Amino acid sequence: MTTARFRWALATLIALTCLSSLQAQDAIPELILKPSIADGQLSHDAMLSRGYTPLFNGKDLSGWRNPYPFGEAKVVDGEIHLMANKKFFLVTEKKYSDFRLSVEIKLPEGKANSGVMFRCHVDPEAKKKVFGYQAECDGSDRKWSGGLYDESRRGWIWPSAEGRSTDQFLEHAEESKEFFKQPAIADALNRNGWNRFEITCIKDLITIELNGVQTVRFRDPTDASGFIAIQHHGEKGQTYRFRNLFIKELPEIPAEDHVSLTDQEPVSIKRVDEKTTLIDFGKVAFGNIVMPVPPGRGKGNVHFGEKLKKGRIDREPPGTVRYGVTPIRFGQQRGNWVVPAPNDDRIVQQAGLMYANPPAVLLPDHWGAVTPFRWIEIEGVEEDFPFELIRRRAAFSSTWNEEASAFESSDETLNRIWDLCKYSLKATTFAGVYVDGDRERIPYEADAYLNQLSHYTTDDDVTMAARTFDRLMENGTWPTEWSPHMVFMAHAQWMYSGDIEWLRQRYESLKSKTLMHRSGEDELVRSGELDQKRHDIVDWPKKERDNFVFTEINTVVNAFHIEALQQMAEMAQAVGKEEDAKAFVARAEMAKAAFQKTLFDDAEGIYRDGVGTDHSSIHANFFPLAFGLIPEDKKAGVIEWLKGKDMACSVYAAQYFMDGLFTNGCDSKALELILADGDRSWKHMVNSGTTITWEAWGLKYKPNQDWNHAWGAAPANLLPRFVLGVQVGSPGWKTANIRPCPGGLKFARGKVPTSQGPIEVDWENGDQFKLELTLPDGMSAKIEIPATDSSKSVVVDGQSAEATEEDGRWILKEPVTGKVTIESK
Repeated sequence: MTTARFRWALATLIALTCLSSLQAQDAIPELILKPSIADGQLSHDAMLSRGYTPLFNGKDLSGWRNPYPFGEAKVVDGEIHLMANKKFFLVTEKKYSDFRLSVEIKLPEGKANSGVMFRCHVDPEAKKKVFGYQAECDGSDRKWSGGLYDESRRGWIWPSAEGRSTDQFLEHAEESKEFFKQPAIADALNRNGWNRFEITCIKDLITIELNGVQTVRFRDPTDASGFIAIQHHGEKGQTYRFRNLFIKELPEIPAEDHVSLTDQEPVSIKRVDEKTTLIDFGKVAFGNIVMPVPPGRGKGNVHFGEKLKKGRIDREPPGTVRYGVTPIRFGQQRGNWVVPAPNDDRIVQQAGLMYANPPAVLLPDHWGAVTPFRWIEIEGVEEDFPFELIRRRAAFSSTWNEEASAFESSDETLNRIWDLCKYSLKATTFAGVYVDGDRERIPYEADAYLNQLSHYTTDDDVTMAARTFDRLMENGTWPTEWSPHMVFMAHAQWMYSGDIEWLRQRYESLKSKTLMHRSGEDELVRSGELDQKRHDIVDWPKKERDNFVFTEINTVVNAFHIEALQQMAEMAQAVGKEEDAKAFVARAEMAKAAFQKTLFDDAEGIYRDGVGTDHSSIHANFFPLAFGLIPEDKKAGVIEWLKGKDMACSVYAAQYFMDGLFTNGCDSKALELILADGDRSWKHMVNSGTTITWEAWGLKYKPNQDWNHAWGAAPANLLPRFVLGVQVGSPGWKTANIRPCPGGLKFARGKVPTSQGPIEVDWENGDQFKLELTLPDGMSAKIEIPATDSSKSVVVDGQSAEATEEDGRWILKEPVTGKVTIESK
């Protein structure tokens, strides 16, 4: 997160900006509520950046045909213009099956109707030559844009209406028409501007999005493939305009280009009985095995496992801890073979029956199936078999650099926690994008953001973060607070890379992720009954919510909303959207005022869970603390209250709890919780013997938890960012902030990768504080070091340096560069 100073500057900018009229104030939300696609070239570049293939080259109509004897199509300034006196369709020459399609349409003034056909068909002999699925672009007052229509066949599918649909679709007629009356749906079309239609077809599942608003999610098995087409509705003299026609054929398999298989030798081989040999590979990894083909005749089994029980692979492990068996047959061929790991169908589903789940991230077919395992048992193979030739083929990021990062401190348990968390990041790169362990193999927004933060601090080639962001923007999940995490991911990627063009190409699409569509006049987000029962997460799993009481206006959801607005303001400023920046700051300031007035309990000095309850969970307090939402005169009381609490949250929320504590001078408390003796700490996790972090503190907190979940690896970013004290100062790491938080440790040293090169830190904490720092060429750093009780001044490379003492820290006036030694005296 960027400094409070930058946010203060933006807030001041708004305070000094006098909006000329109430009408101008009313227009502010329109700037930031909907994505703008006015800039066609920017949209074009964004689609290429996201891996799409053009359907239209911008110069001529290569790849397209008109199956009608009438209608005119021509290319004008990189657009396709359709003109006709009767309805006709311009159709691709190629058929497509599973894909994500993006088309931008601008309707003419007056009576107009258009659409995008997909998986459609052409019958040259028929009067109505083109028929099939169509995403509707409805310029009338009916406002069914984004609806699903079956052209020249079954009529309206979603919505549906008597006389316009076949009987099978009339059972949801009222429901679907009410759905299209919702303001977000009814107003999704920009009647007088450009509109982006995005259509995804996977198996029998069809989704349609209009300007970032999902209007259709429907299953229909009628057509599995067909052409793409664009429509002129037949109004005489009208010109329909189309641009930026792109397609991405599915499935994408990111591991093909970004992940490699590494052969690993066994760490130990043990014959456990006359039929079975146990092989240990030392740590869990995602993979399978390659082994010589056993000679002779007969059958055997290879058992794969993440967990041992009484010295053997646990064949009935708890939750979703992995176990499986693959049968093998002897002597059928010579040489080596790959023994695929057994897999659950759920991790390969592309259009499963679960409503909430996007497509699973697939792995290359030629790998064979993989699973997370540490041990195998070979059953039925003779004792003289060359078990030492068996190799595990483990999947890791092709660019993972083990030497990119390091951490060591005076606390050996903390060092073991670092090693566990760093390896967890490496081991979970197997899919080429961040996924939720091995239960569904899909990215979730919150999981991915925590993954991203820790990947930045452990590796020096982190293209996976941007890939995961793009996938999630196309395959979002259901929880309320997960949506603002997309803003956080984009902000973190911009700060890490400094790539302003990447941000500019994605900025507009982020406007739908702030939760503004659920906010009221006071800018606070409202949660309906379904939101309170299902969508609002607060923490996960449910047992980790510290008895949080759900209400219509709750503190946690609104903390995320406000932080998203603040980060959007910073990114708007960066991409040159000055009016957007002002609007976002204005909305954030309004929301913060209402947040404090509505949700803070003045009598108790802490935040309530929401309006209508007096209960205060730790979540209602550490999220505002982590996001810098607490007024200075209220902060000390909240901090003191939190310092009296244990880790009454999950491993996910602990990222934010620790962030809040470390940032606000409570490093001793943060380290105390990380190293606590109970079962809700990383000390417990590392002492359990696991080699990849868990999804939860233990099975009793989440019985179906994965044992290979990188959102449990928060110390991989907390220790470099706070204990070593290395944080990004400006986009692209042009500057850094070095602010060690020793928390009672005697020393810490390590290496933190950045986009400019590694930063090396080595500090000692005794009667005085000594910091040795090496920065990459071209980077400068602002320095804050702890002020020990006996320190009176600061020296840099033996020379007195100007510094001020604030809140127990020495703050150097001038930034430093290169290799320096800084000491308190």
